[in-house]
Order: sequence, then C-alpha cells, then structure tokens
Amino acid sequence: MRKYTNLPNLLKPNHSVLAIFLACLIFQGCEFGMYGDDTSLRDSEDTILAMRGKGAKDYEIWALDQGAGLSRIHIYNSSLEETDVIDFTKLFAHGELEKEVTMPHMIEFNSTYEYAAIASPASGNVAIIRASDREVIEIIETGAGAHMASFTPDDKSIWVANIGTVTFTEITADLTSESFAKGRELDLTKDPEWKDKFKGVEGGGGGDLDLKKSVSAPVCHEYTADGAFAYLTLGPGAGGLVVVDILSGKPKIVKAFSPEEVKANCGLARSRDGRKMYANWGDPGDEDNPPAQSGEWYVFNTSNHTLIKSSTDTRGVDAHGARVSPRGPWLWQVNRGSDNGIVINTQVDRIVHTLNDVGSSPDILDFSPDGKFAFISLRGPNPISGAAHVATGETPGFSVINTSNRRKIAVIQPAPIEDREASDFHGIKVRSIN
Repeated sequence: MRKYTNLPNLLKPNHSVLAIFLACLIFQGCEFGMYGDDTSLRDSEDTILAMRGKGAKDYEIWALDQGAGLSRIHIYNSSLEETDVIDFTKLFAHGELEKEVTMPHMIEFNSTYEYAAIASPASGNVAIIRASDREVIEIIETGAGAHMASFTPDDKSIWVANIGTVTFTEITADLTSESFAKGRELDLTKDPEWKDKFKGVEGGGGGDLDLKKSVSAPVCHEYTADGAFAYLTLGPGAGGLVVVDILSGKPKIVKAFSPEEVKANCGLARSRDGRKMYANWGDPGDEDNPPAQSGEWYVFNTSNHTLIKSSTDTRGVDAHGARVSPRGPWLWQVNRGSDNGIVINTQVDRIVHTLNDVGSSPDILDFSPDGKFAFISLRGPNPISGAAHVATGETPGFSVINTSNRRKIAVIQPAPIEDREASDFHGIKVRSIN
C-alpha cells in the first residue's frame, strides 16, 4: 500500500450555505463572497481567467522538475499557459553554463521578484536567475545537499541550508551590480547549542566524519520579519529546530529544540503579522502498517523564540509543505502521504478546514498574489527525494486549487509524455510581475 487515502472523516460535512456562513463567523475560516452559489463557475477552469482582471496583480508560476536527467524550471502565466522552460541540463550541455545544476529542489524570489535563487542538492549549489529574461547569472557552490536557498527580507543575503555538510551558508548579494559571493558560514556541528541538543542524535541527513553516521542537518529555513533570525528545521529524519542569529558578525544558534521537544524536519511559515513562526514534522509512517494520521505542527513566539503550541492533529500522513495565504490568516499545510491537508487560522492557531484531494503526493505550495488560488507541486512515479511510499505520485506537475471552496480545478503536467516516468516536481513559487 503506497498511499494513505482511506482516512477517517475528521470534519463533519456542512449541509447548507447557512451552516457554512455560521462556521465562518465562529472560526473565521472562510474566504466568502467570491462566487455566491454558482458552483458551475467554481468548478470550471475558466474561473482562473474570470478571477484575474480588474486590477489584480498578474503573476507567473515557476515549477521545478527535479526528475532524473531533467532538471528544469517550467514557467506558466496566470492563464496557465506555459511561457518558458529553463532547462539546466541542456544549458550545460550547450556550454551556456559553467557548472552543472542537478536536481533543482527549492526556489525563492527576492522581495521585488526580480531574482530567483534555486537550491540543488545533487550538485550542491545555488543558481541565481534574473527573472525578466530567465538568464542564469551566477552559480555558487555552497556544499553537498544544498536543500533550500532564500533571500533575507532586505535582499542583501541569500542563506542556504546544506544537508550534506551540516552547514548554513550565506551568499552576499548586491542586486544593483548583480554581484554574488559566498560569505559567512555556520557549521552546526561546532556550535555549542547544537552539540548540547543533537550530538549523538542519529537519523539526520548530514555526514559526521568523526562519528561516521548521519546527524541532524538543516533542511528548511524562514526568517523573522526583521531579518535578524532564521528558524531552521533539522533532519531529514531526526527532527529538531534551531534559531540562528544571522546579524552577528559570526552567525550562532541562540535557541535549540531537541527532537524530543520539537520534532520538526520540514516546512516553515511566518504569520502575516510576523509574531509567530510555524514549523512541522513529516512522518511517512510504516508502509505495511499505515497510520490514520502522522506528523505534528508547532507554533513559536518570534519575540522570544518560545514554543507556544504543538499539535499532532494533521488529519493525514506526512505533513510537508506549509504556506500562509496573502489574503488572510490562513496557513495551508499539505500531507504528502494522504493527498490532503489542513487550513489553520493563525489568529487562534486552530484547524478550520480539511483540504481534500489536492493532488497526488502534494509537496510544496504557494498562492497567487490575491490569495484566490493555491498552486501545489505534485510528485512523480519515480521520486528522487523523500520516502518512496509517500512521495510517489501519479501526475507529476502541480495542481490548482480554488481557495474559496478549496476545490481542485486543474492539474498541470508540464513534462512531455516521454519524460513523465522520470518527471518529479518539488519546488514551486509564484512570481508577482506587476
């Protein structure tokens, strides 16, 4: 059994518009007034076109295919038409890149959406792309297993979580001159806080040369609103979380949570007001004895980095990607092993909706600038990362979800038919273009 889709119905269905409206008043969990009762409009792919105009920000969807032998970025406009493909394999083969970019895994834009940073674990580097003309302007090696790279809020640095070297590495950025260089670096294994909480903890992804075993390594990160601190989840297997002071001359861990305290190993998201940070733990479970639900999510106070809530109520298996909507206080979190997810109201830190059938093996997600649509990457039949029994998907690409009613309205599979077996989508990001 690969997928855990026969899960208990943990939310009772609403039976009337009035019931839904009352629930919204109580839980503040709906995005109302978009479609009225016109279900034909809600279910139609034409919704995307209908919802766009009248001053809405236009956007692009950048979806990363990390599949074996592929290494591509597929770019779609807001009408779901493919406009460009950045094929790293072909660019290198044609001599247009000095270094290989293999397995593009995660993508983040700077604050003005002019530049993208793409982390590639297999090649251990970060590719920086000028978004306007799709030009790869720099490739910087940061270490084996470069898993995630993202710009700081002031756009002056890109920090990279490197699983294989157990390091958190800075790339300095001067966007005016388009100059990028490797900067400071934190070796987590040498930090006293890491040693106190994680020395001897097995099941991570980084290689400890002294202990000859894998240790807890940085996986994903998110910054506090002022850019002073970075929260790092640790794993991929062991779990844990550290908070790093990145403004000091020498970056250092100021707070550490052991796997027993916070077993986070995946997604991070900051609340819109910046007061809270959310992290989750994705547990793939036992393939032969699947759980009804697994994983956990956590809430932190960013003013003092304290844990203020934890919950094992994920309503699915293998909690993974998480993102806060730009339209309200709604945190969406998807479950890779059960093809569903949850919506959390970040004002009260309570689940207000279950997301049903968001696509086969949902992984990472992002929203349109107006928050009306969610785009969720979907894994392929031969995944090259993650536990195979939960990461194996049937439709590599991304799904489109109407956030008003949380219904899937489209599944996009960018890879040509001949590449579908190898295709494996992971990172996805929406770029605002006006």
